[in-house]
Amino acid sequence: MKMPISEIIDRFTITKLKSERTDENVSDELEVYQKEIINYKVDLEDFIARMYTINGKIWDTEGDIRKGTDLPLDEIGRLALQVRDLNCIRNSIKAEIVDKFSEGFKEIRVNYKKINYGRK
Repeated sequence: MKMPISEIIDRFTITKLKSERTDENVSDELEVYQKEIINYKVDLEDFIARMYTINGKIWDTEGDIRKGTDLPLDEIGRLALQVRDLNCIRNSIKAEIVDKFSEGFKEIRVNYKKINYGRK
């Protein structure tokens, strides 16, 4: 199954961040994603820039959670909620790409109430 362009852009920007922020060699992976992006023969720079920015914010916020082993629980909770909100923005960008290119699937998150299933 071919990977939709929304996923390619998302993975490309995450891999680009990884190449810039870690010592991991991801040049082969970056090259594969770049070739796929070039194959679309349309300007994807706006989507790439927006996805790169939001994935960078998610990376930073998740990093704050990982670094903050001594953070109070309310601060960890605040950061976790921030990641959730950033992911909503990320999913909306991906949904725009799905709409524009009519390929792939939109992520649908449904709020649900956790059921106790008889446990006290």
